[in-house]
Amino acid sequence: MSGTRRARTLVAGIQSSLGAALALADRLEEQAAALERGGPPATAAAAAGGPGRLAASNGPRDVDASLAQARMIARSGARGFAGASWAAPDWRHGPFGAVPAAAGGVGARFRPGLWQVGQVVIPPDDPGAPYSTVPLAVPLLDGRNLRIETVRARRAAAVDLVRGLLTRILAAVPAGRVRLVVYDPHELGAGLAGFAPLRAAGVASTTITTRARLEERLAELSAEVGRITVERLGGRFDSLREREDAGHGRPEPWLLLVLLGDPRLYEEGARSLSAVAAQGPACGVHVISIVQLAPLQTDPAGADDIDDVTPPVPDADDLRLDEEADSVADPLPNSVVFTAVELLADRPDWRGAQPGLWRTSLTGLLPVQLDPPPPPDLVTAVTKQVADAATREASRPPGIAELLPGALWESDSAAGVTVPVAQGPDGPVRLTFADDTVHALVGGQAGAGKSTLLLDIVYGIAARYAPDQVRFHLLDFKEGLEFAQFAAGPTDPFFLPHADTVGIESDREFGVAVLRAVREQMRRRSVAMRAVGARDLRGLRAGDRSSAWPRVIVVVDEFQVMLTPMDEIAREGVAHLEVLARQGRAYGVHLLLASQTLSGIDALDSTAGKRGSIFGQFALRVALRTSISESRVLLSTANEAAGALGGVGEAIVNRRNGHPAGNELVRVAFPDPVVISRLRDRLATTAARSLPSVPRPRVFVGHAPAILDDNPVYRALDGRPAPVAIESAAAPIGDEPSAAIRAYVPAVALSGAVQPVGDPLALVGVPVDLAPAAVGARLAASPGRHLAVLGPLRREAIGMVQAAAASIAAQLPAGGLVAEIVAAGPTALGAAEILAERMRRAGHPVRVADVTGLRGVLAAAADETRAREDAALAGTGGPPPPLRLVVVFAMDAGRAALEVRDPQSRRTGLDDLRTVTRRGPAMRVHLVGWWRGVSRMVEDLGPVNRDDIAAWAAAGVPGSDLFAMAGHRPVAGGTMPNRAVLFDRHTQSEPRTVVPFAPMVRG
Repeated sequence: MSGTRRARTLVAGIQSSLGAALALADRLEEQAAALERGGPPATAAAAAGGPGRLAASNGPRDVDASLAQARMIARSGARGFAGASWAAPDWRHGPFGAVPAAAGGVGARFRPGLWQVGQVVIPPDDPGAPYSTVPLAVPLLDGRNLRIETVRARRAAAVDLVRGLLTRILAAVPAGRVRLVVYDPHELGAGLAGFAPLRAAGVASTTITTRARLEERLAELSAEVGRITVERLGGRFDSLREREDAGHGRPEPWLLLVLLGDPRLYEEGARSLSAVAAQGPACGVHVISIVQLAPLQTDPAGADDIDDVTPPVPDADDLRLDEEADSVADPLPNSVVFTAVELLADRPDWRGAQPGLWRTSLTGLLPVQLDPPPPPDLVTAVTKQVADAATREASRPPGIAELLPGALWESDSAAGVTVPVAQGPDGPVRLTFADDTVHALVGGQAGAGKSTLLLDIVYGIAARYAPDQVRFHLLDFKEGLEFAQFAAGPTDPFFLPHADTVGIESDREFGVAVLRAVREQMRRRSVAMRAVGARDLRGLRAGDRSSAWPRVIVVVDEFQVMLTPMDEIAREGVAHLEVLARQGRAYGVHLLLASQTLSGIDALDSTAGKRGSIFGQFALRVALRTSISESRVLLSTANEAAGALGGVGEAIVNRRNGHPAGNELVRVAFPDPVVISRLRDRLATTAARSLPSVPRPRVFVGHAPAILDDNPVYRALDGRPAPVAIESAAAPIGDEPSAAIRAYVPAVALSGAVQPVGDPLALVGVPVDLAPAAVGARLAASPGRHLAVLGPLRREAIGMVQAAAASIAAQLPAGGLVAEIVAAGPTALGAAEILAERMRRAGHPVRVADVTGLRGVLAAAADETRAREDAALAGTGGPPPPLRLVVVFAMDAGRAALEVRDPQSRRTGLDDLRTVTRRGPAMRVHLVGWWRGVSRMVEDLGPVNRDDIAAWAAAGVPGSDLFAMAGHRPVAGGTMPNRAVLFDRHTQSEPRTVVPFAPMVRG
């Protein structure tokens, strides 16, 4: 057989074992055919893995050209770290564990090729000529397994081969994309001790040293290969490489099982190893094994010296490429086999081979000389850098940029809302709010990425769906400001055009009010659906096109705060959640509830069946890092997967009510500030252009004080009493009444025209619910129409007294009010002066007095009351007198002066106070007074007269002290700073929590 024929035979064998180089096969076949015909070759070669012995049919120049081509092809298959000599400059500079720039930079797809391990020694045709060599590069990742058969004297060389090969792989493959499992029964880990830094980064597992543990690990690997075969390949692809080429991404890392010794496995373990070796390469699982055998004859002298190797000259016709037939030990399926020549002494072709060489299944009878091992300091540098890079990669979540759409608002929500929020093995992972997955439950420990996921969801939906397609209610019950970015602030004018309400550090009452309003919105949709004969939101949108009927998503972070402790607020919240969870699907209402813990929620645990009836409707569940016990509560009792999560942003997505079969491991995307800033600019620009009249969301900031001058209700006062409309318990949100509703509901129920009344409204604060923007007590001409401010909290009390008086002054025309302000407490004099200045600017006469004038102010108000009564009885005509307002700061501080009896009238100040409170409202004489204790007000009014003040606002007063004042109703709020309770027995059935207006500042 000619040299070119041998070259062709060898190349064909190599190509059959190397899937990565199949593209070269046709070209090589054409070249070999041309040589066989005697024509000039375009190129002549042997591929990576080593050429055979080349004899030139057309002379030495053809042989040299063929060898050059062989070297070029071998090196092109082992680029960069895969084939660089240990002295190459690249090993000094790195970086290791990163995709080369030629492949597209960091994050580009990595395509493994060949890995250089040594040189193929090619004897010349002329015995006196020098030997030639061609690089030997083997296929491993996505290719074959590697089996090394050696003797004891050559075991160190075999371990060096493995060490060098692993060093190349770790340096070339992106960090974290290859994992190591090492079995070392002889040196107990010392064989690959230089790779120890990889363990802390999760790249390498703890070294296995016992056969029993190896058998367990083989069983796990066998199951893993089976899982990948079924789930990833699924009968459509032959390998993960083929699947990746089809555009489905690389879902699994490569895994190398390194056996530094023959494990002598029992039947079950040997079967598992054989199965992993057979199917593993298609699934990215490869076996590198060292098998130590006894030689058949004594090693000749000088076996350790391979500098003067004289390789045998094989008979060309005996070139064989069947690794199983030529293996000394039992064959390992799908493997490239290296065999030490010391084990081949009984074979005629290798009898004269010098010790230290190797025979491989890729090179037939051509001997191979291994490359020297990598320097120890190089191994240390590579492993340390790869470990650091893998740690960084594990903690670096994917970015949100590639998950956002190129154009805004191109999706329709009729069938549901879908948003990609994470990256999974198969690419972007999408969450869907539709008929099958109506609601979503999110859980995870602090710092696990729960708030990040919520931001991804909100921004992702806002980018895909227009404000008329999706509406948000965003509630945050924790001490954080994540949702603040969706509401306009003093320094940031941006607001989310899709948001109806934004609650930041929300109060429980505000959260329940939002649920109440959404439930009312569902009722309005129910009316509209009956009017057009629709059964769900899609039918309503098709039958009534006069309104957009967007889907409504209620996002509640740390929702358990709203349901703890067990009280009336929690009971109402549970009732609303249950209705929304059960009926939301038909009306396009979706809940997204997030919490650090679902255990120990009082309202759910204390109310039989509520936990199951609510959470049973949440088919979609996302669990971030948490404890095993919380994983069982969040997912299901049999699902502990979330307890094994480690990295920030790692999550389990489950769409089957938490059943373990539905687990998907994903990485939540990180909302990069730069990307989000650009998206916010695009949203603001698009909204301003296409929706110039889009309303701003109703914003509630739990920690922020209420400022009277910033309040829209106060700013709208223009000398006329505030309309009754602003005193409604809740303003409608979301849908406007459509034509269908107007045809179905009596017109009187939809009438929005409300005429102003003539009685001013004394504003005290902002309600902790959706509407109106300010609340207070109306000072009408009926019994009890005064306002008492109760409690020891000075800041809150002064602010409410000032706001009540100032708002009354703003509702009356100039001169329509006569006010007398008394600072009975010495520290309130400044507040009284500031209030008087505000009221004078409104055009009203105001007189300010200290505690010494309290007695006279009350006596004058009582006299004015009696005089107006007498005029009314006498029927004296004329214009109505101006409203007379008595404002007293710290009334109880003047108790001593009030108890003194006037020597002429024989009346005390308490008598005048009681005259004003009982008879004043009918004569347009009203009192706004602050008592620092409930009992002190009761004593001043007298036990039988305490109902003469029908409206009160309390701050810092225990609920038990207010029980009788509230008509024997429990009072839950108002005991903490910056909160108060407002109750008006003429207009309210329950006490109402408000944020009191802050004290005014001068000017």
